[in-house]
Amino acid sequence: MLQDVRAIIVAALAGILVSGAPARAENCVPWSQAGPIIAKNGLVPAKSVYQSVQSRAGGKIVKASLCDRGGNFVYKFVVLGADGVVNNVTVDARTGK
Repeated sequence: MLQDVRAIIVAALAGILVSGAPARAENCVPWSQAGPIIAKNGLVPAKSVYQSVQSRAGGKIVKASLCDRGGNFVYKFVVLGADGVVNNVTVDARTGK
Protein backbone atom coordinates (compact mmCIF):
# COMPACT_ATOMS: atom_id res chain seq x y z
CA MET A 1 0.00 0.00 0.00
CA LEU A 2 2.79 2.39 0.94
CA GLN A 3 4.56 1.64 -2.34
CA ASP A 4 1.38 2.49 -4.27
CA VAL A 5 1.11 5.84 -2.49
CA ARG A 6 4.77 6.58 -3.20
CA ALA A 7 4.30 5.69 -6.87
CA ILE A 8 1.32 8.05 -7.11
CA ILE A 9 3.25 10.87 -5.44
CA VAL A 10 6.28 10.36 -7.70
CA ALA A 11 4.06 10.29 -10.80
CA ALA A 12 2.28 13.47 -9.71
CA LEU A 13 5.55 15.29 -9.04
CA ALA A 14 6.97 14.14 -12.36
CA GLY A 15 3.88 15.46 -14.11
CA ILE A 16 4.29 18.84 -12.46
CA LEU A 17 7.98 19.03 -13.38
CA VAL A 18 7.37 18.03 -16.99
CA SER A 19 4.54 20.49 -17.46
CA GLY A 20 6.64 23.33 -16.06
CA ALA A 21 5.32 26.53 -14.60
CA PRO A 22 1.94 27.76 -15.72
CA ALA A 23 2.12 29.98 -18.77
CA ARG A 24 1.81 33.70 -18.18
CA ALA A 25 -1.34 35.18 -19.54
CA GLU A 26 -0.58 37.47 -22.44
CA ASN A 27 -2.74 40.10 -23.99
CA CYS A 28 -1.31 40.85 -27.43
CA VAL A 29 -2.40 43.43 -29.95
CA PRO A 30 -1.36 43.72 -33.58
CA TRP A 31 1.24 46.29 -34.52
CA SER A 32 -1.38 48.55 -36.07
CA GLN A 33 -3.16 48.93 -32.71
CA ALA A 34 -0.11 49.33 -30.47
CA GLY A 35 0.31 53.12 -30.72
CA PRO A 36 -2.06 54.22 -27.93
CA ILE A 37 -0.70 51.57 -25.55
CA ILE A 38 2.88 52.62 -26.28
CA ALA A 39 2.05 56.28 -25.62
CA LYS A 40 0.02 55.59 -22.46
CA ASN A 41 2.74 53.43 -20.88
CA GLY A 42 5.83 55.37 -22.00
CA LEU A 43 7.26 52.44 -23.96
CA VAL A 44 10.17 52.57 -26.38
CA PRO A 45 8.83 53.78 -29.76
CA ALA A 46 7.75 50.89 -31.96
CA LYS A 47 9.47 52.24 -35.05
CA SER A 48 12.93 52.23 -33.47
CA VAL A 49 12.49 48.72 -32.04
CA TYR A 50 11.19 47.45 -35.40
CA GLN A 51 14.19 48.91 -37.25
CA SER A 52 16.63 47.52 -34.70
CA VAL A 53 15.19 44.01 -34.91
CA GLN A 54 15.09 44.22 -38.71
CA SER A 55 18.77 45.14 -38.94
CA ARG A 56 19.96 42.65 -36.28
CA ALA A 57 17.90 39.71 -37.54
CA GLY A 58 19.01 40.16 -41.14
CA GLY A 59 15.71 38.94 -42.49
CA LYS A 60 12.17 40.09 -42.98
CA ILE A 61 9.74 40.70 -40.13
CA VAL A 62 6.57 38.85 -41.07
CA LYS A 63 4.60 39.54 -37.89
CA ALA A 64 4.90 42.07 -35.08
CA SER A 65 2.80 42.60 -31.98
CA LEU A 66 2.84 44.25 -28.57
CA CYS A 67 2.04 42.01 -25.63
CA ASP A 68 1.14 42.82 -22.04
CA ARG A 69 2.32 40.18 -19.59
CA GLY A 70 0.67 41.50 -16.46
CA GLY A 71 2.08 45.00 -16.81
CA ASN A 72 5.38 43.88 -18.36
CA PHE A 73 5.21 44.87 -22.01
CA VAL A 74 7.17 43.12 -24.77
CA TYR A 75 7.35 43.46 -28.51
CA LYS A 76 7.13 40.10 -30.26
CA PHE A 77 8.43 39.58 -33.78
CA VAL A 78 8.41 36.66 -36.17
CA VAL A 79 11.37 37.03 -38.52
CA LEU A 80 11.92 35.10 -41.74
CA GLY A 81 15.66 34.87 -42.21
CA ALA A 82 17.40 35.08 -45.56
CA ASP A 83 18.15 31.35 -45.16
CA GLY A 84 14.42 30.56 -44.81
CA VAL A 85 14.60 29.90 -41.06
CA VAL A 86 11.85 31.47 -38.96
CA ASN A 87 12.95 33.05 -35.67
CA ASN A 88 10.93 34.51 -32.82
CA VAL A 89 12.38 37.66 -31.30
CA THR A 90 11.10 39.22 -28.06
CA VAL A 91 12.13 42.72 -26.97
CA ASP A 92 11.39 44.39 -23.64
CA ALA A 93 9.17 47.34 -24.58
CA ARG A 94 10.38 49.50 -21.68
CA THR A 95 14.11 49.13 -22.40
CA GLY A 96 14.25 48.18 -26.09
CA LYS A 97 16.53 45.24 -25.26
